[in-house]
Order: sequence, then C-alpha cells, then structure tokens
Amino acid sequence: MNELKARRELIDVCRLAYERGYICGTEGNFSMRLDGDRFLSTPRGTCKGRLHPDDLVITDALGQVTAAAAAGTQARSRLPSTELPMHLAAYGARPDAQAVAHAHPTATVAFSVAGVSLSKCILPEVVCTLGVIPVAPYATPSTDEVPNSIAGLIKEHDAVVLDHHGVLTVGGDIWDAFYKLETLEHHAQTMLIAHLLGGPKLLYSSQVKKLLDIRAVYGLTRPLPVSMLTSPDCSEPDPETRT
Repeated sequence: MNELKARRELIDVCRLAYERGYICGTEGNFSMRLDGDRFLSTPRGTCKGRLHPDDLVITDALGQVTAAAAAGTQARSRLPSTELPMHLAAYGARPDAQAVAHAHPTATVAFSVAGVSLSKCILPEVVCTLGVIPVAPYATPSTDEVPNSIAGLIKEHDAVVLDHHGVLTVGGDIWDAFYKLETLEHHAQTMLIAHLLGGPKLLYSSQVKKLLDIRAVYGLTRPLPVSMLTSPDCSEPDPETRT
C-alpha cells in the first residue's frame, strides 16, 4: 500500500476507535503491514484520537525503527508501542494478516473480568465473521507474556480477548481489523443486555451449520471450529436430538 494512504487510514481508524470509546487516554495500539518486513504502527504514550500521520512509526519485523523512517518522516523521534511485539507475533502467526488492532472496549473487557465467555452462538453476523472467540491467559501488559499468550490462538482466530486487558483483532486491512473489533464489542453489549433480560438464547446447531455453509457468500473462507456445532456451551442441540 502507498505509505501516505496507509498513514491516513491508520489515523482515521485510531480517531474512530477513540470516539467510539474503544480506547481512552493513551490506551490501545494499531498497526498495518506496509510490505513483507515493514510495519506502520502507533507510537507509545500518545492519545490515538489526537495523532497526525507524521506521528506514526515504521519498524522492521523485529520492532526496530527503520533507518529510512528515522531520517525521514519520524522527525519527532517517536518510539514504537511497548505492545508492538504482540502485533508482530500476530503477523508472524498469520501471514495473511495485513493489519492488527488492539483496544479496550468496555463491554468485552467486562466479560473477561467477570469470567463470562463470549463464545456463544447468538448473533448470526458474529457466527459468520468471528466464530468462537477465545480468551488468552492473563499476561502482564507490555511484557513478553502478552505475545506468548496470543501466539497459538491468533493462528486460528481473527479476534482474541486478552484476559482482564482488552482485545486483539487481525484483518485483511486496517478497516477489516477495526470492523471485527466493532463487531465483537457490539456482540458483548448485546450479550450484556440479554443477561439482564434473563439470559441469552443460543442458536440451534442446525442453524449454526447453515450459517457456516453460507460464509463463502461473504468471501469468508477460513475454516471455523467444529466445536461450534457440538459444544453445548456454544450452540443449543436441536430439539429432535435431545434426550
């Protein structure tokens, strides 16, 4: 992608995430793959709702600021986010990922704090796009514990909840990663209201199967876990199969 266009899109997503309340203060970090071994990302210690395109950082696959960037647009000597290693771990595990979003959406984080799973087949849109939503083990933010905690999960999932911390999503571009973040938070808000109204009603396994069968219509080809059809914690057995 053209670097200037990439900078503008990343800034647009950062501001939208801040305005929607998915991050606050200096929380969160977002990144894009510019090419095979160059990554554009948000700098540390900054409000993502107030960034300018020149504030963004370019690093290599090891998280080191590139010489070209240091001598060029990064005149302000911004440092990469301390959580960039988590992004790089996601890129390493997912060669198809072109962007990563990390935010702290309130309802989603609240579910992890309460220890309540979001891996329920409730909303058709979530079943189709995200499937099962795993929770990574608790890890101390800004340490190597975080990339280690998500490395295995992000291989199979486009959205991972970080226990007591936030959310990590990957996408084909930065908007795709942002939309998955948005979809997950909307799912969490819907689940929260459903719990207040007496508890969510799961989709039947047959209904989930039909949703999985039509994913290709939306250009979604990554396989989703069979457990979505068999686990009573994910979907409801069809009435005729109950004993």
